[in-house]
Amino acid sequence: MKNNAKAFTYSNQEPKGKDNLEDLRDKVSVYLHYWPFFILSIGICLGLAYLYLKSIDPIYTIKAEFSINDEKNDQKGDAERDVFKNTKIVNDEIEILKSRTLMKNVVYNLQLWTQYIKKGELKSIDIYATTPVRFSLIKEANNWAGHSIEIVIKNEHDFFVKQPHSISTFSYGELLNSSWGSWKLEPTPNLKDYIGQTIRINLYNPESIIDNCLGSFNAFQLTEETSVIKLILREFVPERGEDILNGLINAYNIASNDHKNKATASTLNFLDERLVSISGELNAVEKNVEGYKSSRGITDISSNSKFYLDNVKDNDARLNEVNVQLQVIDQIQKYVTSPKSSGGAPATIGISDPGLISLIEQLNKLELQRDKLLSNTPEKNPILDPINRQIASTKTAIYENIKGIKRTFIATRNQLNKYGSSFESSIKKLPGQEREYISIKRQQSIKEDLYMYLLQKREEVALSSASKMVGSRVIDAAHYGAPEALNSSFAYALAFILGIIIPGGSVFAKETFNNKINNIQQIEDVAYAPVLCELSYQKNMLLGNVLNSPRTMIAEQFRILRTNLQNVDSNNSRHGKVTLLTSSMSGEGKSTITSNLGIVMSAAGRKTVIVDVDFRKAAIAKKFNLKNEKGLSGYLNGTEFKEDIIQPSLIHPDLYVISSGGQPDNPSELLERIEMEELIDWLRIHFDEIILDTPPIKLVADAMILAKFSDVNLYVIRYGFTYKSELKYLNQLYKEQQLKNLNVVFNGVSLNSRYGYSKEYTYEYYTREKPKFWSSLLRRN
Repeated sequence: MKNNAKAFTYSNQEPKGKDNLEDLRDKVSVYLHYWPFFILSIGICLGLAYLYLKSIDPIYTIKAEFSINDEKNDQKGDAERDVFKNTKIVNDEIEILKSRTLMKNVVYNLQLWTQYIKKGELKSIDIYATTPVRFSLIKEANNWAGHSIEIVIKNEHDFFVKQPHSISTFSYGELLNSSWGSWKLEPTPNLKDYIGQTIRINLYNPESIIDNCLGSFNAFQLTEETSVIKLILREFVPERGEDILNGLINAYNIASNDHKNKATASTLNFLDERLVSISGELNAVEKNVEGYKSSRGITDISSNSKFYLDNVKDNDARLNEVNVQLQVIDQIQKYVTSPKSSGGAPATIGISDPGLISLIEQLNKLELQRDKLLSNTPEKNPILDPINRQIASTKTAIYENIKGIKRTFIATRNQLNKYGSSFESSIKKLPGQEREYISIKRQQSIKEDLYMYLLQKREEVALSSASKMVGSRVIDAAHYGAPEALNSSFAYALAFILGIIIPGGSVFAKETFNNKINNIQQIEDVAYAPVLCELSYQKNMLLGNVLNSPRTMIAEQFRILRTNLQNVDSNNSRHGKVTLLTSSMSGEGKSTITSNLGIVMSAAGRKTVIVDVDFRKAAIAKKFNLKNEKGLSGYLNGTEFKEDIIQPSLIHPDLYVISSGGQPDNPSELLERIEMEELIDWLRIHFDEIILDTPPIKLVADAMILAKFSDVNLYVIRYGFTYKSELKYLNQLYKEQQLKNLNVVFNGVSLNSRYGYSKEYTYEYYTREKPKFWSSLLRRN
């Protein structure tokens, strides 16, 4: 029979895309569909934020204020006060306060590397201020840091120590030995309050505790005009914070006094040595004067002799002062040029040069700092290299400074010696007895003046040392107020943002990396072939539902498919229309659609036959509960007549089925035979609708062979199953005109999906049943 179908015309029209607003709306709808998961995620994150805020300890800010005692500036009036020098001094002291050395003293004195923990309901509690016991490490091993001891307070005399496999009882004060050292526990006044409770003692590395304390500590000058320093420490346990600041001030005062005492000691030693020497010389001279007067019977001297003696005494006093200053300079020069100097820089007694005094003070500070480092660091440790270089450069600067000062003192001494020579020439004109007496008296006066000068300087140094004993004056001792308010708003805001980001990121990743077709828009944006119909997913869909439940959604969708097929039919004749169904791969629901399409066709009064042409994976006979003994393969092989292979469907009187029959060895060759064309022509005469269920066209050539007999070709794509890459092959078929009237059927669209028939009003239109609450919520988006 001649095929009267019209020629197929290929349309090269590009797929219709989306404008920006529509694209944005679609992207937003992707996320809105999952709004219950966003709500759940936000709720969980907010709950976790609440638990976090309840579990963390509040932070206290501990404050203290004290002033630095600067004797030089204190002696000046407000108008004379050197603000810039004062600021420099205070900045230097602040750096000392922030030094690791001072904080190390505090950590070890307070034994901050030991932590006492009591288990609470939601969190562990640090009981530093109320601990029932105090831990003492008597003898430590290399690995003592990082250990924990769990004890139970038994009574006022004993306690239990929990071990991995046993519990031992010990007494307070008893020496206990372990692999990491020897230790003991001493009770505190709070012991009675903890009887029966479990305490955990954690031992940390002191160096890490020092780092933590320095990290939470700050010191700064209150104003530039004052020497007041404010200390701030942030701590979870306020009592511990108070002890740290008070201990830091105490350690600063001790270090400051040590430094000042060390600087004063060398001056006092120098003066004491000179006083002992001068005292002996003075006694000898006084005996000479007394002996001379007794032997000569001299009771007084003339007025001229007295005048000359007074002038000589004044000149000698000034000369003695210069000589003392030169001796001090010589000691300083010897000290700075010595390769190994210790005991502190020498005295600066009588030296008024501010530059030299400043350099000596700086040298004292550097050597004090080096001595502190040497107390716990080997001498060859590289950590000492920077401070050794500073000491060397300071000594060089001192040496260059004292060369000019020494030249000045030598010039002054030479001038005073000239004055002395002139006075001696005048004395030589006196009578011999007076001249001899003046010479002895002059020696006595020189020794007396030098002794009084040294004694005066010693008293000045002693008084200065006594006034310097306190390096600072506490204005406000360490104190704290209410804890810092937790930034709950930030925590909840962050939790809310995370509650959105987590599901949003999951949805984004799912949409980005999903290579399956999930909505009709993905097909329409890429494919040239039009989408003829969408079919919703029905679990365990049985044949006949479209007849037995005509008001269901799936029944109406197949009616829409039937109507749309009539609109795309290119055959003018009402009889004998051939519809071919194929797909990209197995499992896309092609046979199920074929069966139900045949049912709705027959229900419309059209005599319909379904032909199962899939020899490799026959499914039609099984769906209709028919035998597959006689079928298409037998007819094509010549063993069956075409009238014998047609079976009633038993579902509708106008629906018939031709099963595939036995599985042949050469299915594609069978379809190429003339018998297949004759069968199609015969079926066109006797049936209104012929539906061919063919294998996947991308896998085998059967559908391509049968395409020459078909009037309409349906390409099945399944939601969430068919790969996006298959759309390229679909476009290839369409462009090359290998299938006439090629249309797409989008199968298996989920009701709970945001795509396809998912609105609540659509659901309720097709069924009398009301959706469940959660299903209704999901469908509203």
